[in-house]
Amino acid sequence: MFVWWRDVLRESTLEGNHTKVMQLGPRYEIGGIWPPKGIRVLDPREIPFLNTLILLSSGAAVTWAHHAILAGKEKRAVYALVATVSLALVFTGFQGMEYYQEPFTIADSIYGSTFFLATGFHGFHVIIGTLFLIICGIRQYLGHLTKEHHIGFEADAWYWHFVDVVQLFPFVSIYWWGGI
Repeated sequence: MFVWWRDVLRESTLEGNHTKVMQLGPRYEIGGIWPPKGIRVLDPREIPFLNTLILLSSGAAVTWAHHAILAGKEKRAVYALVATVSLALVFTGFQGMEYYQEPFTIADSIYGSTFFLATGFHGFHVIIGTLFLIICGIRQYLGHLTKEHHIGFEADAWYWHFVDVVQLFPFVSIYWWGGI
């Protein structure tokens, strides 16, 4: 990465290669619009919006679990973690359905590669967080997490909230903006 940045800086400042015409080049490649001409995208008000609501709801459920742990209500914490994991699995299932239904592929212009890279990378993080939540749910069920000792759960809850918030960026920049 650093070598690439170095080269871009050299090309633009020292060598003067980034002329106005060169700077417009990438815009011409996509037709100056997003998504590029010829790309049909899914309606952002369908699966993408539903999936965003599901993931944000899972964030509320993990917060419920945290409050239950702090209150010493072990069964409620287990129920909340089951709800969180269930919502995460539904999200992942809908993302798989979405991939199956997409009328474009990763090889279809910069939109396809951007779409699958961003949503796939985010989906990968959802899967990692789901695995951690499953482990926390098992540990909670076995009585390992107490109101005094639950740092592993807190770390996963923070991670899960990060994953929730990050979902807003692909929704706005890829689904909503790309679906206008």
